[in-house]
Amino acid sequence: MKLKRSAQLIVAVGLFAGTLLTNTAAFANEVTIKVLSSTIVEGPEGKAEQKYADEFMKLNPDVTIEFIGVPANELYAKTNTLAIGGAMPDVFINSPEFMAQAHDLGIVADLESVFGADYFKGFAEGPLGMSVIDGKYQFLPWFTIPVTLLYRQDLFEEAGIEPPKTWDEFRQVAKAMTVDTDNDGSIDRWGFAMIGTNNGSGASRFFLVLRAHDADELVADGDSWTTQFDTPGAVAAFQLFGDLVNEDKAVPPGPLQTGYGEAVSLIATGKAAMMITGPHTIGAVLEQNPDLDGKLGGALLPSLPGVDPDINLGMFGWAISESSENKEVAAEYIKFVLNKQNQIAWNEATGRLPTRLDALAAPEIDKPMLRGFVAAAEYGYQPPAASFYPDLFAIAGDNYQAVIAGQKTAEQAAKDAAAATQQAIANN
Repeated sequence: MKLKRSAQLIVAVGLFAGTLLTNTAAFANEVTIKVLSSTIVEGPEGKAEQKYADEFMKLNPDVTIEFIGVPANELYAKTNTLAIGGAMPDVFINSPEFMAQAHDLGIVADLESVFGADYFKGFAEGPLGMSVIDGKYQFLPWFTIPVTLLYRQDLFEEAGIEPPKTWDEFRQVAKAMTVDTDNDGSIDRWGFAMIGTNNGSGASRFFLVLRAHDADELVADGDSWTTQFDTPGAVAAFQLFGDLVNEDKAVPPGPLQTGYGEAVSLIATGKAAMMITGPHTIGAVLEQNPDLDGKLGGALLPSLPGVDPDINLGMFGWAISESSENKEVAAEYIKFVLNKQNQIAWNEATGRLPTRLDALAAPEIDKPMLRGFVAAAEYGYQPPAASFYPDLFAIAGDNYQAVIAGQKTAEQAAKDAAAATQQAIANN
């Protein structure tokens, strides 16, 4: 492929198993590729991502990779601000949750023309199918993190307990795993590390609980949308959150302030036994407590009898901005990050699952701790492609927090969430 700067960029496959990387790239001018990323500010993801950028720059000394780091819960708002201000970077993270808004903003380049149709044949069908709007690719899938039930397998085996399959079993298991481990009269381990913060991290997990109660936050209704927030299933989901905290006492203190990082620490330190999350959390837990290697497990998210859970694949992908003046160089950087060796290394560092077929077939991915998450990926679903979908995170968060805090009944929360969602639909 010829680049706009009349120079050919030749990138070696990557550094893996002793293979030597070589560089023959030469540019008439230096090129800076700005990359908007949330993973760059996370651990251990940030170290791994920076390593790939450093290797790419070493191979191509005329290219500078410059990261714009922003926390995941602020990523979509930041992207929207940059788009409106005409200041989009060359490369940005896109996802099924945000791609409709990005599509409406017109900020995604024609990726098939940049990468070529053959390149897309190397992706797993499921993730790739979730990256398309109106027949056009909105991003190249980077990884999936099927969000299901992570549990401390060692603690479960010690207690002789199996992972729960229904929500009634979940409450029972959560209560059974809530114990005073040192017999000092105070509970020091809880059954469930609930992420109760009012943000995308908390709300996206609540949506899975909602859907596992046979209620969807947003449903296509002809050319418009409707919601099932006002159904009995939704009431039961709100009630579950309230009961786990207030009746069962199976959630560590301060759930309204417990975000992802805090929940990871609770699992790593043995203060909680279960968490709704994806395989990326394995890497985060092991970074804090390496002794837990082989002692974590994944299980299918509980659901109502006869109801299959919907699993959020937690997929992130790379998009190139329509406004980028260096699309071909940006594409070569993305291809480097997505090569087989780097996909495997990314999984080993972070627990996130590859999307490229060659990496998925590698024996390094077939690990006991990952098998439950790989199996859960069969239940992946396509988030509603509505530009206002991110607004529902706050709607859900406002209401499950109110139930947890005892400020609303589950019935009132469901009613209020439905009304706010209907208003969001009308506004858009």
